[in-house]
Amino acid sequence: MTSDATGAGCSYFGVRIPRHVQRDMADLAARGYTGVLHTFSENDLAYYRDTMAEIVAVSHAEGLSVQASPWGLGRTFGGEAESRWVAFHPEECQVLDDGRRVAAACLNSGAYRDFCRQWADWVLECGVDSVFWDEPAWVVPGHVGVDDAARWTCRCDSCADRFGRPVPADLTAEVKRFREESVVDFLREIVAHVAARGGANTVCLLPALEGTQGLADWDNVATLPGVATLATDPYWKHWEEAAAPFVRRFARLLRETADRHDVGAQLWVPSFGLDRGDIPDLEAAVAAAREEGIDDLWTWGYEGCRHMTHLATPDSALVWEAVSSALTGCGVPV
Repeated sequence: MTSDATGAGCSYFGVRIPRHVQRDMADLAARGYTGVLHTFSENDLAYYRDTMAEIVAVSHAEGLSVQASPWGLGRTFGGEAESRWVAFHPEECQVLDDGRRVAAACLNSGAYRDFCRQWADWVLECGVDSVFWDEPAWVVPGHVGVDDAARWTCRCDSCADRFGRPVPADLTAEVKRFREESVVDFLREIVAHVAARGGANTVCLLPALEGTQGLADWDNVATLPGVATLATDPYWKHWEEAAAPFVRRFARLLRETADRHDVGAQLWVPSFGLDRGDIPDLEAAVAAAREEGIDDLWTWGYEGCRHMTHLATPDSALVWEAVSSALTGCGVPV
């Protein structure tokens, strides 16, 4: 049963010089981490194809398992990365309820699904241990310059073909169901593609059961053939929730869903965007996840993301030491 996996992992991004990556992977291993998630963006696919294989190799050489994330791919996954694909294929992009086309690929686009399969082929060739499908969802309006959170997608021609008629402009129960079914069907295709090539899949769902990015029934994802691990990332500050109860709620849902379907359970906690006053909440969140039976715990990301202005705080170094201690029990390497 794969749901008994234990370990501590961390995301890593922003460096594409293998010798510098090797130094940081050695640091992760010395701190007691057992896995690393490397981000594989469209920019990497275009310009760092072989470099990423080297980065996977140096990570393995330090004893770390490697996950690959489709960072910002098509703007349908999580990540602070831009999408070349949507610029090259505007006709395959999502359409808002008010008829505006936005810079995010449509999950029902056959061309976009083909691109996701091509991306997956590349990361598997790089030698990763698992493909981490990070926060697959319809686009967040604010991420594409639409300052109206009430807007939603998608009403494009691809969606109309799958829906059987033009998608209504009102978010009816039928439309909500169609949107969720489209996410699951999208995942079904790309997960099966990876599994058919001998790869493992982790699907990380947003901690939301409703709203325009949530999925009401996680069983529909956990039962997809080829899913090895189900994950979630209850980043409480983003959702404006109290840390321990929020993490506990979704850790319990994650564990119960994973156990029902004999898949692994992986939970992520943030180390970005936190200051010293948030450290007790961070420690309480890790404790809550463990109390709910989650032993495969990861954090985003390396050194508290202090190298990225958008995610860093003045206390990133302190938060990094705190999260490393909470996840691995190890102190600062000497």
